Amino acid sequence: MKKKFFILTSLIVLLCPLLLSAQSIPTAVDTITGEDGSVWERVSDFGFGNKENLGIVALTPFQNQLYVLTRNESTGFELWRTSGTAWEQVSAAGFTDGTFHEFMNNGYGEMIEFDGYLYVAVGSGYEGAYLYKSVGLEIWRFDGTQWEPVISNSRDEDEAGTITGIDGCAAADGDITAVITDSGKAWESNQWAGGVLRITSGSGKGRVFDIVSNTATALTIQQNEESNTDEYTVCGEIVPDEDHTDLVSGAIVSGDAYAIGIGDDENGFGEMWNKNFIDFEVFNGELFASIAHNYEDGTRIWKTADGLTWEAITDYSFGLFHGFDPDGSETGMCLIDGVEDRNGAPVCSSSTYFAKTAVDGTETLYVGGTGSSGCNGRGARVLKYENGEWNFIVDYFVDDNDEGTNENGLGDAGSFLSSNFQAWSWADYDDKLFVGVARPVGSRVMYTDTGDAEDGAWKYAVGGDAAMPDGFDGVGNFVGYGANLGSHMFAFDSALYAGTMANNYSPALFAGNILDGADIWRATGPAEALVWTRITSDGFGDKATLTFGSFCTFGETLYVGGSNLFGNFSGDQLEGYKGGAVYRLKEIPVAVVPVAFTAVPEKTSVALSWQADNETDIAGYNVYRSTSEKNNTEYKKVNSEMINAWSAPGQTANYEYTDSPLWFNTTYFYKIEAVDNSGNRVYFGPLPATTKKLFGN
Repeated sequence: MKKKFFILTSLIVLLCPLLLSAQSIPTAVDTITGEDGSVWERVSDFGFGNKENLGIVALTPFQNQLYVLTRNESTGFELWRTSGTAWEQVSAAGFTDGTFHEFMNNGYGEMIEFDGYLYVAVGSGYEGAYLYKSVGLEIWRFDGTQWEPVISNSRDEDEAGTITGIDGCAAADGDITAVITDSGKAWESNQWAGGVLRITSGSGKGRVFDIVSNTATALTIQQNEESNTDEYTVCGEIVPDEDHTDLVSGAIVSGDAYAIGIGDDENGFGEMWNKNFIDFEVFNGELFASIAHNYEDGTRIWKTADGLTWEAITDYSFGLFHGFDPDGSETGMCLIDGVEDRNGAPVCSSSTYFAKTAVDGTETLYVGGTGSSGCNGRGARVLKYENGEWNFIVDYFVDDNDEGTNENGLGDAGSFLSSNFQAWSWADYDDKLFVGVARPVGSRVMYTDTGDAEDGAWKYAVGGDAAMPDGFDGVGNFVGYGANLGSHMFAFDSALYAGTMANNYSPALFAGNILDGADIWRATGPAEALVWTRITSDGFGDKATLTFGSFCTFGETLYVGGSNLFGNFSGDQLEGYKGGAVYRLKEIPVAVVPVAFTAVPEKTSVALSWQADNETDIAGYNVYRSTSEKNNTEYKKVNSEMINAWSAPGQTANYEYTDSPLWFNTTYFYKIEAVDNSGNRVYFGPLPATTKKLFGN
């Protein structure tokens, strides 16, 4: 008996490492067939059972489990991870239940593995130049056993107490500062100058103030609201944003508790205006971080080598302020008349996602910067990390001319609606660097094969002069606002994926018409002639899923998060929302890779041609046409007999089909259906084509 017990124990000891190393793969909750024939699975309940988990902010594998970070405007973010074939909510004392947890609504956040730790960054507050519900971003890390604060008020307790008196804090009293007293203290003079006062109890809990100076028992504070030019300080109940009267900041009174934080290790790297967190990236053994929504001073990039000691490696706004050039000299000019009052304000209030790429031959980092309103002009900026410095490669001051895609907005910086507003999300594909460009009248996708600052460095893959229209559908050209504001880009299995972000800025008049669920697109073929295939146009059947993003690979397949809104304020989600969800790609059932799909229109016909690689077991093709892309209009087959496949293994097959007769000056949308010998079907497209006018060109 002892021998059998010994053998059994030995087997358990040997098998335990194998069991522990196995990935926790979640069980499918639902199976969905995409418009292209691909099969996807929803692998989580909507909102993980709580619809107020509006979004999936980040998906990251760590120690063979998949971690999910949610957006929650009601009770604060939640953190989940796979456990076997199910999910479990993660509890981290001081982080997931901290004093200000309900304020960590996580409009943006991110996770990454670095040096054996999982780093989790969460944000607070809203987009816009007000501090409502902003207590600064936080970063924590996890080694698989213990959680540790990285950038957080929990790193240390600098000071705490109870308010015993308030003076000079009434509305419209003419003072831009006020005095908060704690009679039980005996501070050194100006001990807390430069720190941040946070109210931790009462109806004003979560309100934050800059500390200007202090005496032994009193703090002189200032309410730092960027949009108020008079910089008021009010302790009573206020509505900071007149456009959002539902956002009420409670009153501060004697008896309320407070805490003081000072130093770069505090929330927001010690600054309340560092509200939201966009991205992590590991480069040359160091961890980089990009910050969003600092409308007061501008964004910065931070980095660390040990994970705990951070340094800012850029000036605010990358050193670029309206009315000044990158060297700090006044320009004496204004690209947009009437906004001279913005001179001195940061051009880049936010950074976007990082791109780590060797597109120029040497691996380095790229990042986008916003272009706020002002004399230096709107439009996306792009920067490159070179020799330890961030240099603009897309900006008005890059060269001496005002032409090319290296100018503001990657060459298109018109009005707020029409300009290329943000270089948002990046992916390496076909030895090129692709970027999803945010734009209110319809997102675009661009790419570069050089990564330099030359005039023609960037080209269009969607929108602009590309075959695919703005927003993938051209809707913005009709109603003035595009359904797809931007794209999250990701490369997987020799294809380029784009998950769209719904345009929450669209007027309510149009919302019901164009907000019909987010898209996912897959592109194959060379960068110069991408074949775009739509996987879903309706949020995998859930109209309230307005964003797809947070792509990652786990268990050798692709995962993506679906969310009920992007950016902005809670309340922008559609009625009937159920919360964010996690999806994964199960299979693409037909083995064919389209590498070219073109349409050449004439007055009454369209000549279609396509190429396909890897035609394994393919029987043939059919051509489908629609006259509209709106509301998923039905496609009809136009060829009477299937077009037979003919290629041999390892060859590229070429096909042609002419569709006629057609109406002149009309836009048609085409899909190609590939059918294998078992009857499985996949589609690529749609591709638009507009027939020529009856008279003239």
